[in-house]
Amino acid sequence: MRIGIIGSGISGLATAFALARSGHHVEVFERDEAVGGLIATCDLAGTRVERYYHFLCGGDDGYFGLCRDLDLAGRLVFRKARTGFYYEGVEYPFSTALDLLRFAPIPFSQRLRFGVFALESRTRQEWRQLDEIVAKPWLIDRIGRQAYEVVWEPLLAMKFGDSHDRISAAWVWHRLHRVARSRGKLGYLRGGSGLLLDTLSAAIHAQGGAIHAGRPARAIAATSGRVRGIVLDGGEVFECEHVVSTLPLPVTADLLPEECRTYAESLRQVAYIGVVCATFKLDRPVTRNFWLNVHDSRLPFNGIIEYTNLNPIDAKAGHIVYVPYYVATDRAPYTEDDATVFRRSWQTLQTIQPGLRDESIVAYGLFRAPYAQAICPTGFLNTLPDVHAPLEGLHLVDSTFLYPEDRTQSGLILRARACAEGIERHGA
Repeated sequence: MRIGIIGSGISGLATAFALARSGHHVEVFERDEAVGGLIATCDLAGTRVERYYHFLCGGDDGYFGLCRDLDLAGRLVFRKARTGFYYEGVEYPFSTALDLLRFAPIPFSQRLRFGVFALESRTRQEWRQLDEIVAKPWLIDRIGRQAYEVVWEPLLAMKFGDSHDRISAAWVWHRLHRVARSRGKLGYLRGGSGLLLDTLSAAIHAQGGAIHAGRPARAIAATSGRVRGIVLDGGEVFECEHVVSTLPLPVTADLLPEECRTYAESLRQVAYIGVVCATFKLDRPVTRNFWLNVHDSRLPFNGIIEYTNLNPIDAKAGHIVYVPYYVATDRAPYTEDDATVFRRSWQTLQTIQPGLRDESIVAYGLFRAPYAQAICPTGFLNTLPDVHAPLEGLHLVDSTFLYPEDRTQSGLILRARACAEGIERHGA
């Protein structure tokens, strides 16, 4: 079969790899000049790093399986990851149960409730009931109001803005569940996403597939209710029996033919937030933590990720620090210029670590993505669009369908594999 895939993020490349390995003719079409999507890399003064931070948890079986298929499993590393909490000018350790018991910003009784709640989240499997519950009152009931206001409110409010008090408890539960199952250890692939992208691309090419960077899809062509190809720039059509779109749902909606307008509208109903990420290469550390939660009235974000405190990368990497802002694309800082976002981010790092000087910056990059995270309000499960498009031969792979799981490479790899298997079963 001839199969066209739109998008070269982990979803698109994993789908292409699975299908090419089974002997199908696969071609991937990517708008950007480089592959990778949200796991794309950049060069910071000679160090290849991901534009946005990524890490692995102990239950990321989809990722581990793909690494085995690519002979990369021996490069997976797990280690203890130090977490901190910067609360109103004071940094606290926040990695262990003992750290939680000593976390003075919340009352001792609520520290105990928080610990019990974390244990319950790790072992809980049933979540559909939580889809109907708003996260805020659920969290307050389980851990106490002050614990919610100190720990969870800044995360939800800064990430989801005006929608933060509508987010479902199911989404919050899964964030706790995934990390808690790792029991304090987080992982990475030696060589990072750059190695994974290179290896995947080479494997696709070796099986006769093709990847076209800088070739955006303009429309999905169809005849009599069935896909017939992908319309590219200049009107060229890549003819194929199946199309897999790995684009965000509203973007896929814009590619659909008129006969799918009702389905397209259902895709557009899913709202997203964007991300702006300032990525620094420094000659000295900011803290000893991999992840530093932040709740400080002076600071405009809820955390920083000092990636090299988990993955040292190499001797020349220095200290790689991510400062992410999840925000609506019509609001600051998404709408601000790079210089403004950089200056604010750097000044904030200097607030956390006053010893930082401008000379400590080796290099930095500013990156934006408009569809970083679907907003998941209560009842989201019942409002999700049908994953099966009303167009024979069209398949969608998007992180929204992972709900209640947050977007993860592992989850998308599993969905990509399932998509490939479905195409195999049904044939042309």
